[in-house]
Parts: sequence; structure tokens; C-alpha cells
Amino acid sequence: MQFIEEIKEHFKSCYPREGCGVFVVIKGMRVWQPITNVAENNDDFILDSTEYMNISQKGDIIGIVHSHPDASCKPSESDIKYCNTVNIPYYIFSYPDMELHVQQPERATKRLYGREYEFGVNDCFEAIRDYLASKDINIPPRSAFEDDWWKKDLDYFTDKIIKDYGYIRVDDSMQKNDVLIFSIQAQVGNHCGVYLGNDMFFHHAENRLSCKENIYPFWKKYITGVYRYAP
Repeated sequence: MQFIEEIKEHFKSCYPREGCGVFVVIKGMRVWQPITNVAENNDDFILDSTEYMNISQKGDIIGIVHSHPDASCKPSESDIKYCNTVNIPYYIFSYPDMELHVQQPERATKRLYGREYEFGVNDCFEAIRDYLASKDINIPPRSAFEDDWWKKDLDYFTDKIIKDYGYIRVDDSMQKNDVLIFSIQAQVGNHCGVYLGNDMFFHHAENRLSCKENIYPFWKKYITGVYRYAP
């Protein structure tokens, strides 16, 4: 496989932690790009989101690569779930023997209401993405969000990032299917939802089931951005 020696060297430098990176197409050529693993434990990987977003601005990410140190390349339940969420193939290598399993994503249809919360799988971003898809508005998969990003000087809901999803900031009154960004006890956006009309919005808050809810009186004071689809 192309880049196998470079990938193995990266995994060696990360051992006993999982090594990770991406395959990205730049000017028609596939390139291997290592990315820092910011997970707190050795048996997991979380791509550094700043590095991931910088790479995604240079080309199209077509594969997420990571190692299973001293273990088989069989995908974990977490691998399968996150692969399906980001909708990008996972290239999973055992290390050090470098056996490879390629996990292809399967985008399953999920109910909108009553989901159990799980960050990165069933959360506020995935809720709005699935709701909008049901209205034939398809936004691309998220970048590699880090949990509690607003505590780490990261911001995933800037005007520029949201514009890449096909939405622009508006200053007039809310309309149906507008995306709402909330800043809840944070300096940056850390929650999102979709306006349904008649003072109602759809969202999925942490430790709660996905639902529709009144904006007033609680949620209105936390709205810091209203965005409208403008492909």
C-alpha cells in the first residue's frame, strides 16, 4: 500500500498510543498526512481538530487512518459508529504487523425525536444535519470535533465554517429551517438547533433526548447567531 512505511513510522513514534492521520486528495494526488492524537487515554484516538480543519482547507479528506497497537485491525464498536457519522472510510492498521482493515461508512436512517445523547454520534450537530436532510438540505459531515471544545479555545461555529455548510448569517427575523447557534455559559457557540417556526426549534442537548422545544423564555437569551441556507 502507498505510504505504508511513512504510516508505520508515525505509528512507531506514537506507540503505545494510537497513531492517527488522514488521506487527503490535493491537486488530484492522494497524500498521507499524520495528525496529533489528542485523546486522553492510549486506547483511543481523537484527531486534533485544528490540524484536521487546516488540512481540509487544502484538499478533500478521503480516509481517516489510525492504529490498534498490539491488537488486531478489527474495528471497534466506536470505530464503526464514528465512521458512519463522519461518512469517511476508516483505515485501521494493527501495529506493529500492519494488517489493514478498511471500514466503509454506512449512513443509517435514524429517527429524529427521542434519541439518546452521545457526543459525536447523536448530538446537536448530528441532529440538525439529519433534520435538514429530511428537508432535502444536505450539509457535509462535520470536521473532527473535540468534546468540550469551548473550554479549549476552539470554535466550530464561526461564520466561515458555517458558510462552508451552505449557510450565511442573517440579521432579520428567524425563518423555518434557519440554523440557530447558542453560546451557553461560553464565549463561543457550543450548541445548535433548527428553527421550526412558531417559536419552536429542534435540537439535542447533552444528557437529554432530542426534541422540539420553545425558544422562549429559556433559550432565546443564548442565541448568538441565526443562519439561513444559501447554496
